[in-house]
Amino acid sequence: MRDPIRKGTDVVELCRKHPYHTKLGGNVNILVTGASGFVGRQLVAALADRRPEDSLSVLLLPGENIPQPFVGKVLVERGDLRNPDSIRRAIRGKDLVFHLAGHISYWILDAETLKAVNVDGVRAIVQACMDFGVKRLVHVSSVGAIGFDPLGIPADEARPFNWPDNFHYMTTKRDGQRIVEQAAREKGLDAVIVNPASIMGPGDPEPYSAHNRLYGNMFRLPVFIGTFGGGLAVVDVRDLVATILAAAERGRSGESYLSVGANVPYKEVLSLMARHAGKKFLPIVIPSFALACAGWLAELLSR
Repeated sequence: MRDPIRKGTDVVELCRKHPYHTKLGGNVNILVTGASGFVGRQLVAALADRRPEDSLSVLLLPGENIPQPFVGKVLVERGDLRNPDSIRRAIRGKDLVFHLAGHISYWILDAETLKAVNVDGVRAIVQACMDFGVKRLVHVSSVGAIGFDPLGIPADEARPFNWPDNFHYMTTKRDGQRIVEQAAREKGLDAVIVNPASIMGPGDPEPYSAHNRLYGNMFRLPVFIGTFGGGLAVVDVRDLVATILAAAERGRSGESYLSVGANVPYKEVLSLMARHAGKKFLPIVIPSFALACAGWLAELLSR
């Protein structure tokens, strides 16, 4: 199969090939939330390279260390999506806001945190943007906020949401996105939405993130256990950053834009990972209902 993750091109080099010129003119005050994460770091690097005349600020949690690549290049705002007053302080005076921060978890015990960050936090961002006259909000949501086709037909942005209610990550990303869409439609907020697929590529600063733990645990056993049905939509982080910048420049307010590089069957995804990790891919197929029962039991025991 074709490896959906390219080699040898960093995000700054890629974005130089696709110049970014905001309609807001020069000397723009920019804020990036989620700047210390996988995508945020690379977006900040691209913005600092392409827009050196702008004032670039990043939102970090109180007490969070400033990532070394940011030192001397950005201004630091301190805030927490669960504290609306801190969000208002960070957004005051900004022209362009890239909202990347969010909480990723598929564990039922994280339902309250998911709502607090992915729904109430988005509401705080949107309200502050409207109150302080932000000229454009770029909200990075998730492909999980869009519905799926049970037959595996690729979806587009218009696919109605149809994930079950107990998929809390997906439902909170949907609810957060709807807040942005409503503000753009009914209250005049200039906002665009990007829906990335599962993000892969170089430069992830969080080896213990939810996705990395999941993939890492797969290699603890000599075999791969699963149903291997369905597939995974993936996007290279560098392509995603280029998409985010394009949405900021050319996106239509109120619209959402999927960012997907490839749709890959799960068996091929795991085979590719095994090859890169120098492992043999030895799949053991078990029925989906057995995995579902095991997951239900694990969540029950964790309470």
